Amino acid sequence: MKRFWDPGISQTILLVVGVFTFVVASYRTLATGGLDGLYENYWLYMIAFGCVIWLRYRRQRQKEADLRAEDARKVEIRKATRKPGKAAGKPKKRK
Repeated sequence: MKRFWDPGISQTILLVVGVFTFVVASYRTLATGGLDGLYENYWLYMIAFGCVIWLRYRRQRQKEADLRAEDARKVEIRKATRKPGKAAGKPKKRK
């Protein structure tokens, strides 16, 4: 599926939505005051928390994909630099 934007923009949007909802929830909680304000704006805090968790999950998945690609690249380089007549690391048997 073709993406309409760079994959990094979705992470930026998640960060902005998470921070924005947290700031709005904090302001509304302080404006209302007491635990009633916290109870009324709990859903905003949960949206902010969910955005941050989702962002961390996406970053971890990207990091793992980058490591796999790096390992595959190293294997390809090792195969390309290996001498053509040499076996792939098998030890010789001695008598």
